[in-house]
Amino acid sequence: MFDKYLLLQYSDYPLWKEIVEKRIELKDLNVRFYLEHCLFSLNWWLELIVVFIVWSLWWKFVDKTRLLEITTYGIMVSILATSTDLVGMNLVLWGYPITLTPLGQLLSAANLSMLPVIYMLVYQYFRSWKLFIIAVFIMSILLSFVVEPLVVWMGIYEMNNWSYFYSVPIYIISAILLKWVINMILAKEKSAKV
Repeated sequence: MFDKYLLLQYSDYPLWKEIVEKRIELKDLNVRFYLEHCLFSLNWWLELIVVFIVWSLWWKFVDKTRLLEITTYGIMVSILATSTDLVGMNLVLWGYPITLTPLGQLLSAANLSMLPVIYMLVYQYFRSWKLFIIAVFIMSILLSFVVEPLVVWMGIYEMNNWSYFYSVPIYIISAILLKWVINMILAKEKSAKV
């Protein structure tokens, strides 16, 4: 089994070969776990329904006159959340036992729907920095101490060496940083039109 993958290797380091073998084993275990425990389970269906509802609500409430700006913000949230998740999962700080796809760790419902939609709505409705920061603080508290414990209880999210308290500054810093980036892009665009 490993041979077909190892033929593609370019490294002569034995330890790297062992790492690749372990990654292949892990991939096989992930697919097996997904097929035996995730796919079509109650939590799988709940996740799928929530994704559909979240995006439907977003489409209903999004300010369509600012669609490109708000969507850009949401895409940046998704990219940052996915990158943060990759770091956290590789350091075994947290994980997602129940996922919509066997690649769930990379394509988690949280990173591709829940977080971007919540952040986009906060971004849309709280335009001034003062209101935005207050809303982001409240959002971060709710995500960290209501949503995260709920998805832990449901078995969708698992904290290995992490605390709900650690999530709060990550949510806050992400929202503020990305709003600043969007503001810089919009300012540059505006100055280019003059």
